[in-house]
Amino acid sequence: MLLGRSHWTGIARTAVGDVGARPYLRRHAAEVQVVPCVDVADDGDIDIPADIREA
Repeated sequence: MLLGRSHWTGIARTAVGDVGARPYLRRHAAEVQVVPCVDVADDGDIDIPADIREA
């Protein structure tokens, strides 16, 4: 995910624990541009060091 600098403060206010930027992105859906990248990554979610070991 690439987030423009103008959004950092707003995202930092909502990104707590495992919530991440989702609430902010939903409120700003008109500004979100989805870019397909299925050929460069998977949908794994790594949040903590234990997740890295499992990956």
